[in-house]
Amino acid sequence: MKTKLILFLLSLSLFTAAQNGNLSIDKSLEKITTPDDSYFEVTKDMFAMLAESKNASPEFTNYIKQLHKLKMVEPARTNNDRGDILVKTFLEYTNLQGYTRLMTRQDRHEVLHFYKKEGKSENEFLLLSSDMIIYITGTLDLKSIGEFQQVMEIAGSAFDM
Repeated sequence: MKTKLILFLLSLSLFTAAQNGNLSIDKSLEKITTPDDSYFEVTKDMFAMLAESKNASPEFTNYIKQLHKLKMVEPARTNNDRGDILVKTFLEYTNLQGYTRLMTRQDRHEVLHFYKKEGKSENEFLLLSSDMIIYITGTLDLKSIGEFQQVMEIAGSAFDM
C-alpha cells in the first residue's frame, strides 16, 4: 500500500511538472515562497505616495512615478541550496514567453538571469539569482534601471534584506 501511495504521489508530481511554464510571475512567486523566505512588495499606490514627498529630489520623484510594482524575494537561509532550488522551480513554473533574456551570468554556484518584457503601457524586468528574485514593472527603461539603487536601498533597509 505504501508503495502504491508513493508511486501515486510521484506520478502526480510528474503530471504537475508537465504543466510547468504556464504561470504569471506573480502567481509563480506566490507558489514558490515559503514562510521562511523574506518577501517584500511595493505597489503603485505606495510609489505614488513616495513621489509626493516634499523632501524628495525632482529626479527621485520622477523616477518613483515610473515604478508600478516591486517584488523582492530572498530565499530562506536554512539550506544553502534553497536559492538554487527557488530559481529552478520559479523558471519551471513561470511563463516567460514574451520576455527577452538580457543577461545570464554563472559563477561557480551562483547563476544570475536578467529578463525584460516590453509592453504597451509598461515594461517588466526580472532579475533571478540564488540570493534574490526581483520583479519590477513600470514605464521605465534600462537607463532608469541603473538609478534603481536608491529604491533598492529603501526596500532593503525596510525589511533588513
